Order: sequence, then C-alpha cells, then structure tokens
Amino acid sequence: MRRASFPLISITIGILLALLTMELVLRFLPVNEGARPEAVDQEHPVRSLEPNRTFVWSADWNFAIVNRVRTNNLGFVNDQDYVTDPPSPLLALIGDSYVEALMVPFRDSVAGRLSTRSAPAERVYSFGTSSSALSNYLAYAEYASRGFHPQAMVFVIIGNDFDESLLKYKNEPGHSYFAEDAKGDLALRRIDYHPSLWRRIIRSSALVRYVTLNTDLLNFMLKWQHLPFGRPSNTLAFVGNTGAQANPARMADAQRAIDTFLASVTKAAGLPPHRILFAVDGMRPHIYGARSSQLAAGSYFDLARQYFMKQARQGGFEVLDLQPRFVEHFSQHRRPLEFATDNHWNSLGHEVVEEAIAQSTLYGWFRNLISEGS
Repeated sequence: MRRASFPLISITIGILLALLTMELVLRFLPVNEGARPEAVDQEHPVRSLEPNRTFVWSADWNFAIVNRVRTNNLGFVNDQDYVTDPPSPLLALIGDSYVEALMVPFRDSVAGRLSTRSAPAERVYSFGTSSSALSNYLAYAEYASRGFHPQAMVFVIIGNDFDESLLKYKNEPGHSYFAEDAKGDLALRRIDYHPSLWRRIIRSSALVRYVTLNTDLLNFMLKWQHLPFGRPSNTLAFVGNTGAQANPARMADAQRAIDTFLASVTKAAGLPPHRILFAVDGMRPHIYGARSSQLAAGSYFDLARQYFMKQARQGGFEVLDLQPRFVEHFSQHRRPLEFATDNHWNSLGHEVVEEAIAQSTLYGWFRNLISEGS
C-alpha cells in the first residue's frame, strides 16, 4: 500500500514544486495585475476601477503589450482628477476599452492627446471601461451629465457595441443592458456587481493572473468555434472585433438597439444632437487590402455601422466615419493602426482618431468656447 502511494505522492510534490517555481518566476515578469473594477450598484451606478492606483497591464503569453496604467480619484484611466463644475469648458469622451485604452500610455490615447491639445484651458474627462456597449454608454452619459455638466460629448462606436447592448446577448455584471419591459419596449437594466472574496484572493497569484489575463484561455475557448479551421478562404470569421456573420435576426436586434440608443442619448447626455459627436471605427485590419476589404463588405459590422451612421445623421448628430481616415493613412504610411495580436488601436491609431476628432465641427465649436472664456 505504501509502495503504491509513493509514486502518487512524488507526482503531487513535483506538480506543486513546478507551480511554485512558475509562481516565483512570473512575479519577476510584467504579468497583468488586473484592472480591479469597483462595485456597481445604486450608489455607484457605473463601472469604474479602483481609484488612485498604478498597475501593470499586459497582454499575450509573451508580454507583447506592456503598459503602466494610472487611475484617478474616481477610478477612471486619466492623468487628471475629476472635479465637479470645473471652471473651464468640459468635453466628455465616452466609450469602451478603446476609450479606457489600458494598452497605451495615457498621453498617447485619444483622451490624453485631446487633453494636451490646448491644456490647461481644455478639460477632457474620459468615461470608458472594457466590455461596455451602446446601452452602457447611456449610463455613462447620464453619470457624466449629472456629475460634471459637460458642454459636449464624443462617443467612440466599435464593432461589438450593437447587439451586445442587449441583455439577451450579454449579461456581464457591472454593466447596463437593454431588456424588454412589461410593454415590450427596450429599457435600460443595470446588473449590479460586487467583487467576491475569492476573486480578491486569487488575484494575488501571478500564475493565476498570467493564465486568466495574459493567455486569456477563457476567451480563446469561447471563440474556438469561430476560428477559421475548415472555413472557406473567401469568408472571414471576425470583422471589427465581432463575429462577421450577419444573419437577419442578429441584424434586426442590432438595429433595434441602435434605434433605442439614438432615441435616448440626448436625454441621458442632457445635450442637443449638435453637441454630440459619434466617432465610428472602421473595419480594421481588413480595410488595408483590396481583397480583405472586399470580404469584409456585407459583414455584420459593415451593415451595422452603416445603419448606425445613417440613423444618427438623420437625427441631427455629427458622425465621424473613421474608416476613410484609416484607409488614407495606411495607404500613405503603410503602418497598421492596431496591435499585431490585438485589434485595439495602438498609439498611432489613437493619434489618427484624435486628429480626426480635433478637425470635427463639434470640436471647433468647443474650442471657440475656450477662446471666449479666456
């Protein structure tokens, strides 16, 4: 009996020693330390991160992207603290992980570049966290409007913002989604979130964080069904950070989410349409080549973004289509605007987007406010 159990004990000890060795080694590497979102409930209705914290954010098994991130007094990724009723005009920038921009230094992000364009006269407060969508943008718009009274708002619109606004497609705690009410209409519903004790314990392990955050095994397994194994060479699995397939039911849901958002955003923002700008992402990286661009045409993101821009313009909003900007820049410089292993904008992408926003009618009006106040 003892002889039979000895190999099992030896194997167990070997595994534990291997895990301990990996833990020790990873503690000396730039493992993702996690964003640490705060509780979301009636008292704190929107998602933010642990305030006044500096941490390492990294991606990929080989740490292909490494950045040092700072959160401000309210837990948003911004080098300036937010104060109510600031003495100068305020522009609110709202979006998801593209606005949060954990993967680039803040000074290189859209918010950082806009903040320094005419600082200190210009205030730019960014409200964005990962996994947000149109529905959550309404919650941020209302939060920004009530607490800070901005004179203008810019929303960054991404490929997975549409159907993922609906509770039937996504239900991540800490976010708000569109769900049908008793009348069958779409209404905003918040899913509260409170960090568990277990989550707080396991995030102290570098090995656990490396497996869950850097290698991102969970998302890889969830996307396995969309990988192009056995897929015809004339089709794409993903376009614009979301599945490429545009079936009628999904498109109808996306259009319904878009219509609900556009009908609600002025009230949530406390601003008329001409004080709101929508910057709509392009179909990167497929727009860099004629063949891939042709394959992306008619994809879910292509159809959804076209519908969004059309409806927004008809509603009197200013719409900035970033796709022509991206195509022009790439044709001139042949440099990609996203990371090699991540579809988020790299520093160059943020630069191109910020320059496009700075040339918009809304931003010109905003700059005139600054000139009049100086």
